[in-house]
Amino acid sequence: MSFKRDSRKSREDIEEMTPNQLVSWFLMSSYCYYEVHCPIMCDHSFDYLVQRLKEHWDEADHPHKELITESHLDATTGYDIDYPTIVKVASSEFLRGIK
Repeated sequence: MSFKRDSRKSREDIEEMTPNQLVSWFLMSSYCYYEVHCPIMCDHSFDYLVQRLKEHWDEADHPHKELITESHLDATTGYDIDYPTIVKVASSEFLRGIK
């Protein structure tokens, strides 16, 4: 799949994210990477997203926060998450928009 490189999420994008957005983008990034095999951010940006999510974990009240464990954050991976439909659809829409 081809995409516009500047459409991927950057460190600057991540700095602007709210705690709930960090949860959403963790799930979407993990889903795109592990299930779709089309990363939507580089590894360094994902690592930064995880760092920020750890820092703001207690502030997040996202409905799918419980899908992410401390082990996921420590390993910087969401490879074994059972992704809800909304994550799959939102990821597909994002990918469709950056083709």
